[in-house]
Amino acid sequence: MDHSSHLISNVPDHSNHDHMDMGDETCSMNMIFTWDYKNVCVVFKWWHIRTTLDLVLSILAIAFLCYVYEFLKQFIHKKQLYYNSTLNLNVNNTGSKLEKRIKLMNSCYYGLQVTFSFMIMLIFMTYNGWLMLAILFGTIWGNYSWGFLLNGSTSDNSLACH
Repeated sequence: MDHSSHLISNVPDHSNHDHMDMGDETCSMNMIFTWDYKNVCVVFKWWHIRTTLDLVLSILAIAFLCYVYEFLKQFIHKKQLYYNSTLNLNVNNTGSKLEKRIKLMNSCYYGLQVTFSFMIMLIFMTYNGWLMLAILFGTIWGNYSWGFLLNGSTSDNSLACH
């Protein structure tokens, strides 16, 4: 019985076919610190840094994201102070609709804050020096703008990863 038709050598040879040059468009994943920015994907595949302009726009976007995160921290802190004072004014508030609504709002704010902090952590984990600097400058800018509004309080009620 001849089984030669089952051998892999009978597979057609496609080595002569022309293939389009797709370039190196894949996302690079670094596990060590680097300043190389080409083909860095920032959290999502569509946020792909290919050019110097992409890098500059990404740095600005990341710095702004960190600025908004710092604003969000003080905003949530102020809301919690307001909610706590509202609850303290109402003596019989244990188990009330007001207390449940305030707990729900605080939980939603907390979830938003954790989402921001994890997003920033994932950006930092690209191990890209340019993106790390964007996080640094964005948080400095945000803390300078909003940190003093915390009245000396350290509102560290998130899982801040930066």
